Amino acid sequence: MEELIDFSNLTIDQIRNEIIKFKNDVVSQRLEKYYGTKSLGEIFGISRKELAHSNFIAWLLGNQESHNLGDYPFKKFLEIIVLSSLAPQAEPHKALFDSIITGDLTVKDLQTYTEKSIQSVGRVDILIEAEIVYFDTAKKLRIIIENKVTTKEHSDQTTKYFDYYESRKGENCINLYVFLTPLSGIELSDLEEPECSCKQFIQTNYQNLVDYLLEPILNKDITDKTRTIINEYLQTLSQPTQSEEDEEHKQGLIMAIGNEERELLTRFWDKNQKLILSALYAISSDPDQDKDTRDNISSALDSISGTTKDRSLLNIYFDNELTVQNIKKSDLGYSTVKLIEEKGLINDEIFNFLRQDKSCSFQLLKQPDEFTETEIKYRKYRTNDEAELTYNNKGYYVARNWGIGNIQRFMDKISTKFPQIKFEIN
Repeated sequence: MEELIDFSNLTIDQIRNEIIKFKNDVVSQRLEKYYGTKSLGEIFGISRKELAHSNFIAWLLGNQESHNLGDYPFKKFLEIIVLSSLAPQAEPHKALFDSIITGDLTVKDLQTYTEKSIQSVGRVDILIEAEIVYFDTAKKLRIIIENKVTTKEHSDQTTKYFDYYESRKGENCINLYVFLTPLSGIELSDLEEPECSCKQFIQTNYQNLVDYLLEPILNKDITDKTRTIINEYLQTLSQPTQSEEDEEHKQGLIMAIGNEERELLTRFWDKNQKLILSALYAISSDPDQDKDTRDNISSALDSISGTTKDRSLLNIYFDNELTVQNIKKSDLGYSTVKLIEEKGLINDEIFNFLRQDKSCSFQLLKQPDEFTETEIKYRKYRTNDEAELTYNNKGYYVARNWGIGNIQRFMDKISTKFPQIKFEIN
């Protein structure tokens, strides 16, 4: 991103010119038309009501519904579960998960329920039951979904649901537990464990529903009615909440966004950055605005400015000699690994130490066939060239997910393991 201008000092003529460019910009006009139109969810006042979202998901995943998509949405949802699962959650279901990815799965007697009441336990937001056959094995599949649109889990709901259904699971039954939230894709990918009390739940988000379920459906030959319903729902997810009367819901919450909208909004920001920041500055310094509004926008501006202006670089010393100079934070892991390799320090013990490190929440060294869809999507590893480290004739790439929140942890860990290596932030 380019260095931001001092938006507090724009002249009135500059502001007028920016506004005219904004009004005449094709991207701005498209976005104004899209966001200026209320979705059906907003019209009905249910855009952030959990039950409304649960009802839509249950309708979409059912194979006997009016969308005429059969069990295609359900199988795509199963793929999301596989992609979202952490290694300890996936291991007990390896055969099933393999069949989901390869498509060797037959679904029968699929039933979806919302607000499934369990006496003395609670109400399950979405319950899915089906008979499945995979690799010539017949099983009963039960999926328990805890859907949290705005509020946090309370009263250890997920633990109670897990204990209840596990105690009633027959020998021929598989239970899968899903914790669905609007957490952003980047935040979700940074999690080392689900945010709910029961760590057996596989946490996923609405963005995955958009990327791996809704948009693939829109690419199919579907009826006009089904397309309209899904597009309306997509708009509901992407519209920021602005109702001042609804204190329960987080204001400004965007649950997910489509690829086309993301590209448009990115282009919009690139073209209108000065005007957007100037408008935010004006609101943050306007005494007639509500204090909470001023404070929130001031905080956002500080965050944007701080992120943009933080161009500090790193130096690495080896035996007190400056060895690697002016590296970007994103290259911290790579530069450190290459230095250790060049100094001839890598053996089996050191390799395993590096291989197992997850200071940045991602495994420091990975082979391409180990990458998850999320890691590929958000470019957590750079695989455009040859392997960055070769050991025992196998090629590995180094995690690039470094920032203010994790670089110190990594530097401390490396310096403890290798006293001859020291780091310096310019």
